Amino acid sequence: MNTKQHTHICFLILHYIDVQLTSKTIESIKELNHFDSSQIVVVDNASPNGSGEFLKQRYKDVKEIHVILSEKNNGFSAGNNIGFQYIKNKFVSDFVIAINNDIIFPQKDFIDKLNVLYNEEPFWVAGPDIYEPHRDYHSSPMYEHLLSTQGARRVMVEIKRERKALEKFFSLYGLKLYIRDSFRGDKKVRLLIKLNRLIRGQKRKYREKNEGIVLQGACLIFDKRYCEKNSKLFLPFTFMYGEEILLTLQCAKNNWEIRYFPDLLVWHFSRGSSQGKKVSYREYCKKMVIELERRQKAYEIYIEQLQKNAECTLLL
Repeated sequence: MNTKQHTHICFLILHYIDVQLTSKTIESIKELNHFDSSQIVVVDNASPNGSGEFLKQRYKDVKEIHVILSEKNNGFSAGNNIGFQYIKNKFVSDFVIAINNDIIFPQKDFIDKLNVLYNEEPFWVAGPDIYEPHRDYHSSPMYEHLLSTQGARRVMVEIKRERKALEKFFSLYGLKLYIRDSFRGDKKVRLLIKLNRLIRGQKRKYREKNEGIVLQGACLIFDKRYCEKNSKLFLPFTFMYGEEILLTLQCAKNNWEIRYFPDLLVWHFSRGSSQGKKVSYREYCKKMVIELERRQKAYEIYIEQLQKNAECTLLL
């Protein structure tokens, strides 16, 4: 590993529609200590508003920032894989950090902390504490261990329950989500969400360092070995959602260490990249149903992969 002053990191951002959001993420990265040895690769997932071209022109004279324009919306896995191929062809990196375009790095010494943690406990894949300010919520790790077939099916039952509620003309569950996501900037709504979180408590063990867990995919750190071993960053089985559980399965089958580090922190303004603009309650519910259908399909794929020969490897 290079000294922390010369750690080469490629930050991979998947952009969609929201220029302001992506720009804030880029500027947050640029302000990190020792960023001078790093690169930022932005993949525009065929944003219909032309924002990818706008970003390309905005940063055309910044040598550390590279904007790739995709001709179609490839979703999460394939979109990130496009950027990963660019990175592999252009750079030699100690780490590739794949992030959503709604991530902020509040720790200026994030790179220094990452180096210390890696030298103490090397990993193939790692993730930080992902905090969602508008919900006062820590979303990583998703699960404390690799899901069994039964565990995945239990999650699918919950997904079907949510779909059923959102498919109704009106439901209190749907209204709660709609208010949460549509009025996140309202101080009263944020206060109510935080009070509700305080009463319910935080279920995820986000304060505990752990390994072999399922990380949340808004920010994932891949080491040099992973990048050299694989031609793709993510298994290209899903369009969106479920990438984390497939990644954990891949690591488990290949005996690659996957770790969660609570000492690393990012802020996630969740749903920023998928919302784009405010919509009506019914439009919101329809979009949520589509997302839940994709989640369900991802868990079906996961079960299929889980039930295959346990000795087979999943190399990309």
